[in-house]
Amino acid sequence: MQTTHAAHQYQRQDVLSASPTQLVAKLYDLGILACNTNDRFKLRKVLIELIASLNFEEGGEIAIRLSQIYEFCMRESVSGDLMMIGEMLSDLRETWKESTRENSTAPVAA
Repeated sequence: MQTTHAAHQYQRQDVLSASPTQLVAKLYDLGILACNTNDRFKLRKVLIELIASLNFEEGGEIAIRLSQIYEFCMRESVSGDLMMIGEMLSDLRETWKESTRENSTAPVAA
């Protein structure tokens, strides 16, 4: 019981101290895990959070495209192929991590 409480505290602190880019990566990880464990309810919660995290003003066309992908995954999560959704989320996670790495190493314009 105490071990479970400690694990929850650690997870909570991990989320509270994460940057917005790290939180999106964590959402992808949770979505992939939900697909692998056939947890449609958790997958839908993750997709709702991913949709809510989109910034259409700054993200422009990319945010629109991601929204369409997330909406597709949401529809498929009802009775569709979770393996396919998991693969899509895995691809998105890798692209997200690559883009955030590139942005963090890019020189800052003066």
